[in-house]
Amino acid sequence: MTDQTQLSPTEARRLLDEADRVSRRAHDATRWPYVTFLVGLGTSTAFGTLAMALTEGSAFGVAYVGTMVAVFALIIFFCITIQGRRAFSWSRRWSLYMGAWVVTYLGAIAVVGWAHGNVVAAAVTSGLVLLVTTVCAAVEARR
Repeated sequence: MTDQTQLSPTEARRLLDEADRVSRRAHDATRWPYVTFLVGLGTSTAFGTLAMALTEGSAFGVAYVGTMVAVFALIIFFCITIQGRRAFSWSRRWSLYMGAWVVTYLGAIAVVGWAHGNVVAAAVTSGLVLLVTTVCAAVEARR
């Protein structure tokens, strides 16, 4: 490291700007699988629980199985796109995201079990699941 190249201030500024652009692109590329997972999880579970709350018989089974397939597909997609990094990093932020989703999802499942057919309760609880995960995804996208 004895080579001391003299840089002009203009050249140094250009190099710093380029490094900043590369850093932002790398950061954005890392975040989008997480954002996609949150939006997909919220959408699939919100619409799945809404469908389960409003259907009976074999239609209920189709809604239930469809929701489970969608959630498992999301988990597999997420794990594949996050190769080389821990897919579910249990930071405080992710614990809050998953905790908020679990609480609202359990509320939606409670409506499926105890207030089956109640359109208002099903819409409110499913809407909360979607709202919570969308807010979490927006927070994650801004990080």
